[in-house]
Amino acid sequence: MKHLTNLVLALILVSGFMSVVSAQTLKERIDEAKVVKVYFSNSDIVHRPNTNAVGTQQKGTGCTMFTETTPLPAEYIDAVNGIIDLLNKGFNTTAFVAGDISVVPKISAGMLKGTSDWVTLGEPLVFVVSTTGGYVVTNMGLMGAVALENSFAMESTLGVIALKDGKAKSLESKQLVWQASPSVKTQKCDDYAYFTQNFPANSLAEVFKTKFIENTNEFIDKQMKKYEKEMKKKK
Repeated sequence: MKHLTNLVLALILVSGFMSVVSAQTLKERIDEAKVVKVYFSNSDIVHRPNTNAVGTQQKGTGCTMFTETTPLPAEYIDAVNGIIDLLNKGFNTTAFVAGDISVVPKISAGMLKGTSDWVTLGEPLVFVVSTTGGYVVTNMGLMGAVALENSFAMESTLGVIALKDGKAKSLESKQLVWQASPSVKTQKCDDYAYFTQNFPANSLAEVFKTKFIENTNEFIDKQMKKYEKEMKKKK
């Protein structure tokens, strides 16, 4: 899931290399910003054949990644778009609106090349929801044996980024959904037609939506508790 990997990498690097933003609760930042855009990065469903399994003891599958992709079904897009209402209600505000990720500049060089350039964008606070899916192939064989299993997985991640003194900082990064279908054993490397027939793209939509709402509300509740605690200190 390349797009999600890039988002998480960018958030980690931004957090690690940019200056620390002064201590404020997220609710205070939202109220201060007055308008907070939520940017949606919705990526196609891609093949993830785990060819190298770098950094793990798990064997690679030996399968070649097929190039066909499946557009993200509307059910998932509708579910993630619902985060704006959840955020406005949970944070007791009207600040959240949808942003257009296609107009966000890209960083042209360095470790973050190709990722979104939030500094150039110039918005004091942004929320980013990145969603994608994968046709996953895993080698479960032991002692050099090959035992392939296929599955379908969906993932959605929330990132919160703030600007301070011309620099960006990752405030929050939370996985809202990671859901996989039951796996199916297979004797060979299967093609795109096999996956689309056996793993319908909208088959995880219902559980995806449920988890997305639950985890978004959990995130909001956690932030509001921090805010209420700080407000009590100031009384």
